[in-house]
Parts: sequence; C-alpha cells; structure tokens
Amino acid sequence: MHICHVNLASGFAGGERQTVNLIRFLAESGVEQTLIAKPDNQMISELKELPVEIRSTSHFLREHGGGRWDLIHCHDGKAVYWGLIESLIRKTPYIVTRRVENPLKNKRVTRAAYGRALSVVCLSRAVSAAVKKLLPEARCPIIPSSYSGFDGDPVTVSEIRKRYAPKFIVGQVGSLFRIKGYHVTIEAARILGKSRSDIDFVFLGKGPELENLKVQAEGLPSVHFVGHQSDVGSWLEAMDLLAFPSLQEGLGSTVLEAMQHRTPVIGSNVGGIPDMIENGRNGLLVEPEDAEALAAAISKLLDDAPLRARLAEQALVDLERFSPEAVGNAYLDLYSQLV
Repeated sequence: MHICHVNLASGFAGGERQTVNLIRFLAESGVEQTLIAKPDNQMISELKELPVEIRSTSHFLREHGGGRWDLIHCHDGKAVYWGLIESLIRKTPYIVTRRVENPLKNKRVTRAAYGRALSVVCLSRAVSAAVKKLLPEARCPIIPSSYSGFDGDPVTVSEIRKRYAPKFIVGQVGSLFRIKGYHVTIEAARILGKSRSDIDFVFLGKGPELENLKVQAEGLPSVHFVGHQSDVGSWLEAMDLLAFPSLQEGLGSTVLEAMQHRTPVIGSNVGGIPDMIENGRNGLLVEPEDAEALAAAISKLLDDAPLRARLAEQALVDLERFSPEAVGNAYLDLYSQLV
C-alpha cells in the first residue's frame, strides 16, 4: 500500500505536526509513503531520516503525475484541490482530513472537491456537523488528533517554576488570534486580581493580536507574554493549570499535550473541546467569552489541590484514545478499507 500525503500549508502549525505524527507511525508500520509539501516547510526536515519520498510544490496546480499511489490523503484546505485534480487526471482516489469547524463554502469547486473524496475525516463531532451542513451524504468518520509527546526537561521545568514562584501558574498556549480567547483570559485575570495576588498568567505564542492584548493587559502585573517557546513540553509541565478558552476549535491538541503532562485544563464548551474534556471528570468546561465563569473555575482549582490531581489523573487515563498509535491505527484501518 502506497499513501501519498499532501499538505500545502505555508507554515508549520498543529495540522502539520499531526501530518508528521501520522507519517512517522505509518513508516514504523512499513507503509510506503510520499509527502507533497511546499518547499522548505518544516515537515520536510522533520521527516528527512525516514524512508519517505519527498516532492515539493508551491501550488496545488503543480507537481501532478509521475506517482503510483493507492490513495491520496489531503491534510489541509489547499491539498483538497490537489487531490481533486489528481483524481480527475489519474483516477487516484483520495480522502481529506478536515481539522476546523468552519462551514464549507457553498461553491461548486468546494462541493466537487469534498464531495468526490472517499471520506472526509473529521477531528470531532463539531467538525463533522459542519461538513454535513453542505454535504449531508458525505462519509465523515471521526478520527481525532493525537498528542505529540513533547517531553519536559526537569531542569527547564524547575527554572520556569522558580521564575514565577510562589505564584500559581495559569498558562495559555497557541497563536495570538482573537479566536483563541486570550482576551477572555486577560479579563479573568483582571477579575481575579481584585481579590487575590497569588496567580500569574503566562501566555506562550505569537500572532497578530499581540499588541492589542498587551494594551488590554496594561495595569495587570500578573500577566506575562513570553512569546513562542520551542520547549513547549517543559512549559506545560511547569504550569499548574492550562486555560483553553477558544471561541471556536476543531479539536485543540494543546489540551492533549497538557493532559499528558498531568496539567489540569479548563476549556470552553465549543467545537471539539467537549470531545476531549468531560466537565468535572477530566477537566472543567466554561461557556465561551464568559470571563466571570473562567475566573471562577480558575479560583476553584487553585483552592482545591485534590480536585486538580483527580482531574489530571483521569485525563491521563482518557488519553489512550488520542495516542499516536491509536490515531495511526484508525487511519491505517481506514486506508485498508478503502484500498
């Protein structure tokens, strides 16, 4: 079986990490693979030691033909159109992984590209529902993201904790877009700052909202912007709590990474987040854009160490279905059915 993976994203974010995770698992399982990606994308360097054929292209209209693949796996929005063209030219079947819960555009080419796919794999129930609004007959199996297994370095973890000691560290990780809800966490910090001084809010990431968020956080000494951090595993392990108040989210693999490090999570009750967090069992859920509820949930966990431990331990148990092996095997089963 030869699988051709196509990911034409310009940068390297969660979807590209998931593409790499899957290709690594399949390589260990003996599957023959090709990756088609943009030149110099980090995916190429991440996979250079594996027996994977690499082909690069800067546009979905290019680099067609010349491959003998059993199935094409399209991992991002632009890749879908590459798969459609290859299907029309060479009759090669393809599947799509849809990672976001944004509605599909009601355009002829979009309907054709997603409608012709053998399967539109969705990360969560919310993503599946969004796809079926436009294509009710689409086959939409749900296969979630996997955690990546970012290790924490004990020395670095200790240094981070000392930096903020003796404060309780509430962290948030991700690109600084409004949809990620950093403004909600800052408002929660403002609310909590009126009654307690034992919390520090640490934001990891970069993005277009940085300056707006800094303006919002003026006068709040508890809020810290530390930029992009490559050693994200150490930061997650050093945190006492991860806030994940997204306004919209296909799934949110950062939640899984935090759970792996036994860091309890408060997420918003939107998109695919409830597919990972069961309120009160392995984390807490609050309604989106509700800073008062987020502040109350943070205060509750800060004051209840046994609850934090219980949520974290249950989350670790629940992680089994999000492991790279579980997710990889789910895709391998799907490939086998279709091929």
